[in-house]
Amino acid sequence: MGSVPNSKGDAVNSDHRKKRGLGFVPDAKPTPPEVTAARLRERCLIATVLDCPGKEWTPKLRRAFDLVELFQDTACRTVAEAIKAASVNETIPTEPAIAEHLNGENTRLIFSFSSDHAVTLGIAEIEAETFLENAVPVGIETVLGESWQAIKDNPKFASSIARHTVAALERITAEGDGKSSLTLRSPDELLAMQFDDSDRIIGDRLLATGQSLAICGAGGIGKSRLLLQMAVACLGGLPFVSFETRGQEKKWLIIQAENSNRRLKDDLAALRLWIGPEHWQQVNAGLLVHTLESDVDGFLSLDNPEAQTRIAAAIASFKPDVVCFDSLYNFAAGDLNSDRDMADTLLTISRLTKTGNPSRACVLLHHSLTGKHGAARSLGYERASFGRNSKVLHSWTRAMVNIAPGSPDSNDSLVVTCGKMSNGKEFSPFAIRLYPDSMIYGVDENFDLSAWQADVTGKKDTAMMTVDRVAELCTGSLTKAELAAGIRADCGCGKTASFNWVQRADKRGKIHWTKATETYVRKP
Repeated sequence: MGSVPNSKGDAVNSDHRKKRGLGFVPDAKPTPPEVTAARLRERCLIATVLDCPGKEWTPKLRRAFDLVELFQDTACRTVAEAIKAASVNETIPTEPAIAEHLNGENTRLIFSFSSDHAVTLGIAEIEAETFLENAVPVGIETVLGESWQAIKDNPKFASSIARHTVAALERITAEGDGKSSLTLRSPDELLAMQFDDSDRIIGDRLLATGQSLAICGAGGIGKSRLLLQMAVACLGGLPFVSFETRGQEKKWLIIQAENSNRRLKDDLAALRLWIGPEHWQQVNAGLLVHTLESDVDGFLSLDNPEAQTRIAAAIASFKPDVVCFDSLYNFAAGDLNSDRDMADTLLTISRLTKTGNPSRACVLLHHSLTGKHGAARSLGYERASFGRNSKVLHSWTRAMVNIAPGSPDSNDSLVVTCGKMSNGKEFSPFAIRLYPDSMIYGVDENFDLSAWQADVTGKKDTAMMTVDRVAELCTGSLTKAELAAGIRADCGCGKTASFNWVQRADKRGKIHWTKATETYVRKP
């Protein structure tokens, strides 16, 4: 392999890419100590404005650039002042128009804001709201401090200074024009929109471009192994358990702090045998995994600006189409049990994922409720609340998959249920099994889902039925409906349960379906 330049411009052998930790991302510059979350947000806002010329201002974003004195970074404030001066109508000004308000050397400042730092206007609007919430108190403190100093220096002008102080405070704390930031469309506009299936990555938009997927399960249940299999299946064009996959050309980045290199090597060795040599090259080129090798690799908390910078550099360097975060608590900006901190964490993940490419998809692994009571909430009426503090998470994600243990003593069999499916049809619960010979997950056809559900919910199955009894009831030649009716009459179970018992008896080889007559007969 050849050489690539490092952050100093020196030639570095590209074998260094084997160092997969965020501390070894090619071209990633170390974060200066003075970089703060506030300054990162300021650069994000400016880069987004420079990337969206001619688009309509959003209210909070426009307000942020009306209050340019609140920008802390000198370069950001200089460009923000030029943006404000060039903003003469309801649309974002172009770069040439902004450059006209920059003098001499300052003109070059525009080029220091890379489009890689830009986000969608929707995310920028939320970032602008956070900017204003954080910056306004600082602005108030600055105005009061400067005014008090001015009064001490010039006491005879105290009344005039006070009037100017009040005006400045009113300007900083004003609510803006009250214009709605909601996107509104007429029925005809919505009906005129054209869509196709090119956005699908997994299943019926279980994962799609520009969308998010949350996978919730207890710690140690196998979420990381499932995530690796998901990525490899998509890159190799193979089904992921029961879901079809698309987008072999898409690149996947997994940022994780859960597993050692030894564990990752074992999992990938099994996946390489499963995918086959004809697809492995595509997998190797399209998948990058963050590993735990340097001191900084394990520090991913998003309330640390340096961690945000390293993650952003990894994404900008590899330019993935899907970014995966394993697991959410490793990236928490505060206490995930707090709605506000959970929202801040998810917003930051959205910004990091979509900066430079709003079409990136995001996969997030998260811990769930545990124990029998927790497993019972993975399906049914409580399925949306399976993940910890899932209220905010459920609102943020477009799809959610719940993973529950199939037995109290082992995670070899898992129950997969649908917690949410905003843009596709919800899938029915099913079971998967980690097959020991291949160490690959596959659908477990023999798993008794009804019995498992009865066990975890604590509901006793008073209407007892067995596959042998189904065979006994299959006298002569019966249609599926007739046999199901006989089961209900025999044990008193419901309609759905009766048809499930027919399917179980068929799978166990107790009865046989005759296609010509569309009836079941008992096997001898």
